[in-house]
Amino acid sequence: MRKWISDIIQGESADATSQAKDDITAIGQKNGYEPLHIFRYNSDYESDQAIASRVDGITAGVAHGDLVVYQYPSLVSPRFDTVFVTQMRARGVKIVLLIHDVEVLRGTNQGNSVDEIPYFNSVDVLIVHNPIMAEKLKELGVTTPMVSQYLLDYLDDDHDWHRFFTEPDQFTGDLFLSGNLFKSSFLTDWHEETPITVVGVADEGIMQGLRDNPKITYPGAYSRYDLINHLPRGFGLAWDSDSGMGQYGSYTRYNHPHKVSLYLSHGMPAIVWDQAAVAPFIEANHLGLTISSLDDLDVVLPSLTADTINDMLAHVNDMGVLLRDGYFTARALSAAEEKAFVGKIQYS
Repeated sequence: MRKWISDIIQGESADATSQAKDDITAIGQKNGYEPLHIFRYNSDYESDQAIASRVDGITAGVAHGDLVVYQYPSLVSPRFDTVFVTQMRARGVKIVLLIHDVEVLRGTNQGNSVDEIPYFNSVDVLIVHNPIMAEKLKELGVTTPMVSQYLLDYLDDDHDWHRFFTEPDQFTGDLFLSGNLFKSSFLTDWHEETPITVVGVADEGIMQGLRDNPKITYPGAYSRYDLINHLPRGFGLAWDSDSGMGQYGSYTRYNHPHKVSLYLSHGMPAIVWDQAAVAPFIEANHLGLTISSLDDLDVVLPSLTADTINDMLAHVNDMGVLLRDGYFTARALSAAEEKAFVGKIQYS
């Protein structure tokens, strides 16, 4: 039996579109998986038969009884995702779907999207973000066994080790947010007394609004490598809506934002919405703060004691070691292999 993992190849971006997938492919290869290279392309004008032929070429080495971990969505097209899984099923391959996004939970499951519930039920195992996502998918009709990843890993072998850890005497308490700012247009109306530095891609209107706000520092967007060099030794904010509601805010009830892993892997405690799916993990492991509203920042941050901050930094520094080593993905892959082949191993 050989193990394979999809490798989505696309241009470098200043957001997390490709970063998480690239890291998972690298972690898979470190754990004995061979890559299946999939180039993002426009499949709108291809027939299903042409897509099937393309999939056959990509998976020429995959044989009956092998295991394929497919990163969903591939962002090629819903038809490509569907044909890929159909082809693997017909070939007698064990399929693990490693989920990055669930459109039906994000509220974007339109007519041209994969019909996700039957699609998820057509594979052997799902790797989902967390138990909250798993329970919601069960409510929606998913019966496939699921494994929780809990956090996305964040690989980084390119920076000096000083960029990975924050000592108490280095901690500034500065507030920082990195991400796709198309989802965070509310930031232009930032009215908190606590100043914030914001980086990421945005349109002209959002960029102008950020630069016009005296409480916001907006230097623009950085590549993945350069971003690390501009991270402060402070708090990382993971927030996609001013009220926690709306399309993106509600989605945080189920997903684990990539920016949380960016922060934790580089010595920054995270601040998240207390209704976010990642909030229980942050609280249980002393990795930052959970708040109900951005208005809480002006009250909570000044009231933090040195002991509380030191405790958070110690836990964040330790968790960062695991994130940079690919621990959570490797753990999920191992558990998915067990479920795919034997269900649950009985040791006594």
